[in-house]
Amino acid sequence: MKRYNFNYLPLSSGEWPSSPPSWAATLRSRHTWLYSALTAAVALNLILSWAWWHAVPLTPLDNYQILKDEMRIDAPTDPNATAIVSTLYNDMYTLPVLTLGHSLAIHYNTSSPTNQPSRHNPRRLLLYIPHRISPLSLCLARAVGWEPYPVSFIAPPHNGKGIGERFGDQYTKLSLWTLDQLGIEKLVYVDGDTLVRGRFDELFALPFAFGAVPDAWDIAGRGFSVAFNAGVLVLRPATRVFRALLAHMEDARFPPGEAEQAYLNLYFGAEAVKLPYVYNANLVIKVRSPSMWSFMSRSDALRIVHYTKPKPFPFQRPEKYHGGGWLDQAREEVARKVEEAKAYHGGLYREEMGWWEETWKAMERERKEELEKCEREHKGW
Repeated sequence: MKRYNFNYLPLSSGEWPSSPPSWAATLRSRHTWLYSALTAAVALNLILSWAWWHAVPLTPLDNYQILKDEMRIDAPTDPNATAIVSTLYNDMYTLPVLTLGHSLAIHYNTSSPTNQPSRHNPRRLLLYIPHRISPLSLCLARAVGWEPYPVSFIAPPHNGKGIGERFGDQYTKLSLWTLDQLGIEKLVYVDGDTLVRGRFDELFALPFAFGAVPDAWDIAGRGFSVAFNAGVLVLRPATRVFRALLAHMEDARFPPGEAEQAYLNLYFGAEAVKLPYVYNANLVIKVRSPSMWSFMSRSDALRIVHYTKPKPFPFQRPEKYHGGGWLDQAREEVARKVEEAKAYHGGLYREEMGWWEETWKAMERERKEELEKCEREHKGW
């Protein structure tokens, strides 16, 4: 019998069907292997994609939005219209900010002109939120050379959803862009947990509106980052930029856990000038690249150290700091934290903690009269 143009193959007369022809078995075997390989490849891709997605935290640059259509290149600034700026949002950070102020005074002594005419001494502005900082803290800040400047609290977007307690005040940093109202044309912002190790006059001459140092992490899979760290910023203040920052804040999409740093990365992501790590020497670098850290710390290159982890002072707000005598309690707590930080990670950061401790003790010693005067004038705070 002939059908479909091939010979009819009758069943065998035995109990079981006959085996399929060799060509059919070969084809079925190849299909099985092909399907198995495709299934394994898809499964592997899914597993690798899931692992990548969960192992590497996203940054604003992973979901970049164009929030503005203007980018500026500015001519070098007038040396008399510059400032070094930090912030003080609560009394807990008073001693770190005083230590930072003293480190600035070592290199930027405003009481006398510099030996080199080409060098200038910028103003030293300390932004603070009124009614949150005690009169004692403001007096102490002035004693080490800070010029306190009140700013309004800026609440985080989305009612603070997803933001850590430590970062609830950090959007107030956006007030930096309003300092053009004081005649400031270029400023360098430094976090209160930094320490100045050398002058950085060259930053004021940068012909760009915004600059920052790339970030570094000690989290597995991250390491050095394309995104920048907001602990040290170089910027040209402009109230119009401040208004734009506020206008886009609720609608912009960025990881809320990284607070204003993530937002600034989103806003300035396309134009931020990346500065060398010597201007924001994050302690994490010592773990990620010991050779880089060794070069920076053993040469004259290091400008600003950022005490990200560990910190030689407490960074949680203790209730005991409220009320009279909190300054002495804070000093005791700082002394304890310095020793803890020296022992951290087997003493890895002992030298760097020594830099901070030495500056803190020098501040307490050399500014003793001014500090004691403030304590007498504001006794009870």
